[in-house]
Amino acid sequence: MANQPTDPTQKGISRRNFLITGGGAGVAGLVVGGLGGRELFPKALPVGEVIPLPTTWIGRNFAACTGCRNCEIACSQHFEGKIQLSTSRIQVYEVTPGLEFPVTCYQCDEPRCVSGCPEGALTQNPATSTIIVDTKKCLRTAKNGECTKCADACPGTTIMFHPTSSAPMFCDLCGGGDPACVKACPDGALMKNGLKQAAIGIDEIAAGMRKPYEKKAAPAAGAKSSETASIFKGPATA
Repeated sequence: MANQPTDPTQKGISRRNFLITGGGAGVAGLVVGGLGGRELFPKALPVGEVIPLPTTWIGRNFAACTGCRNCEIACSQHFEGKIQLSTSRIQVYEVTPGLEFPVTCYQCDEPRCVSGCPEGALTQNPATSTIIVDTKKCLRTAKNGECTKCADACPGTTIMFHPTSSAPMFCDLCGGGDPACVKACPDGALMKNGLKQAAIGIDEIAAGMRKPYEKKAAPAAGAKSSETASIFKGPATA
């Protein structure tokens, strides 16, 4: 694997490195930074396949998020000229008090939202990997339909619909390279060309984040000592 690039400014990076080890400077794939090495994806991946990196992406460190929602405010101001969090292209999810994290487009190399659109209304910018919406083709905007197939196909649960136009909303990096949400984040949870992560579901992120807080429970009568309890709501996990 000597020919695989390790510099994220090069044209591409090994899919295995991207998803498992991070592949070099400023990139982290399967392991969410700061979460005790919690691995969120399987390792049975093609070794030699190379995927391109966009020119700019929004890195994220979920563990650093405090839930301030400055990112949502900055995003809605950029797109709408006012604070309207329902129009933000980045959303902060609160799974339980104290467990919050930002979710926005992962700029996938093979976006399922694009292939899932029955009208061909979505295309991907080859340089930035951001998604472009053709409102003349989108069933929601062209025919007042209720199609949600792009959102249904998104493995990261990142697509929401504009409360007025009904169009699917995608992060466009604020025009391509200077995201307002990154500049507004005071805690380093968002960064330009930082931790590059593959798309993952909200429940999986939450599971990874609460893993370090699970603690050994005192075994009940007849219970196995390997059982654990979580300080978060939900059943105990083995």
